[in-house]
Amino acid sequence: MSQKRKHEEVGDLDAANPSNSKKPRSFPHAGKTRHKRPNAAKDADSEYGASANALKNRIRDLKRLLAHVDNVPKHKMSASSRIERERELAACEHELEEKTQRARESEHRKKMIGKYHQVRFFDRQKATRVMKRLKKELAAAEDEDEKSDLQRKLHNAEVDVNYAISYPLMKPYSSLYPKSKKNSKTAETDDSEEASSKPEETDGPKGDVMVWKMVEQAMEEGTLETLRNSKSRDDIPGAPPKKSKSTKPKPAKDTTPKPKKTHAPLVTPANRREARAAAREAEEDSDGGFFE
Repeated sequence: MSQKRKHEEVGDLDAANPSNSKKPRSFPHAGKTRHKRPNAAKDADSEYGASANALKNRIRDLKRLLAHVDNVPKHKMSASSRIERERELAACEHELEEKTQRARESEHRKKMIGKYHQVRFFDRQKATRVMKRLKKELAAAEDEDEKSDLQRKLHNAEVDVNYAISYPLMKPYSSLYPKSKKNSKTAETDDSEEASSKPEETDGPKGDVMVWKMVEQAMEEGTLETLRNSKSRDDIPGAPPKKSKSTKPKPAKDTTPKPKKTHAPLVTPANRREARAAAREAEEDSDGGFFE
């Protein structure tokens, strides 16, 4: 059997052949920090001035300064400088509130766009196909009545296309071609793609009828972009005013205190000796009773 070599012999061989000895692994990028990708949200926030964290820190410092001046009588502040600090505090709080509201609206907008992107895309594709077909039919039509009917349908198809494009982004989207239960059943039974892809074409207002009419009005006024970026129903051009809900007065509650129920005090049972003594006294007092 071969014997193990001693540690000294191995060291001598490594010294004789330095090429065989392993070199320590080198890390060329050690000590260098990678440049982190800047946060897109912070970059967008910097466009509006100071960041939200800087505003929060400034508000905290101003509140501490004013509270310190009020609590410590030695440290006084002139009336003019105090008014300036209070105005700065109010301005910072107002700017922070606007920034927070803007961030919430932006987050809600992204959420709504991602949620209804696919439905809007399919509606736009279907409405564009219908519009192209109607244009071809109108170009080939010769009868005046048929032309007027096709022009009306073409106008409605153009409104459908703009409906899918300019529907308010902050509002839940209502599809132009919703899938009914009958269509879903036929799509499950029929294997052909045509039966499932062709929706029922309805001429005129569809989807959210009120928004459809607003889109038609915005096409005439040229305010489709304003309609698309409107935040709420009040900001949508042409929106009807909200109906005020009539609140019925609630009947006044009877505040008179109700009489509490009083229970008779519980009689504690006597022990055996007391019970026997009471029984004897009752017998003695009876004096013979009925048979006397």
